Amino acid sequence: MNNLYPILITSIAGFSTILGNVLLFFSLKHKDKLISFSLGLSFIIMFLISIIELIPEGLKLVRGEINSFSLFVISLSLLFVGYFIVKLIDKNIECNDSLYKVGILSMISLLIHNIPEGMICAITSSTNVDLGLKMSFIILIHNIPEGICISLPIYYATKSKIKAIIYTAISGMGEVVGAIFTVLFLKDIINIYTLFFVLIITAGIMITLSLRKILKEGLSFKKYNWFFAGVIVGILILIITL
Repeated sequence: MNNLYPILITSIAGFSTILGNVLLFFSLKHKDKLISFSLGLSFIIMFLISIIELIPEGLKLVRGEINSFSLFVISLSLLFVGYFIVKLIDKNIECNDSLYKVGILSMISLLIHNIPEGMICAITSSTNVDLGLKMSFIILIHNIPEGICISLPIYYATKSKIKAIIYTAISGMGEVVGAIFTVLFLKDIINIYTLFFVLIITAGIMITLSLRKILKEGLSFKKYNWFFAGVIVGILILIITL
């Protein structure tokens, strides 16, 4: 049973991305305004999570283990790896619909982002269930707007609620995969360098996606008030949950 609790706790947090689909089941007018709002929310959440959570957490893991200059060079290189991953994926998505590409790239980047989150949540839950539950709740709250980041672009590009739900569920699977691998295989061998590499590369992916894709797509609808309203709501969500 000791192995079951971390996986269960992490799974609940991970699949909360599906709650981001709730807006699909309301009859909503002003589609362009809603998309602009959700893209503003997506942009700021991905950008700020990278800047104030992923990069600092990654650096904190190896600070003192690697000298400052080497750490700077390695971190910058890993950020560029993230940048080229986005370019490679973007190039190989056979679709001219930019909104659909935003949804797919968001799903992939958040899937990768969720894997180390699941690892950390599983490790925490294995050693202290109460602390694991608190961390799981925090992840659950900020996974809901992450689900919105995926579901609305996918839905409005494909007109399929099923696809939107499936893609948000795939993203949430990252938490579960991270937890299962940690509990079954990695618990005793995972090290700070592995997490450092994953966190910084993920930050590179999310920064590139937010600045080069989501920002451009969000502003293209020319509903600037709604886009920036999404930005403000995203900042408030992160203040509460981070």
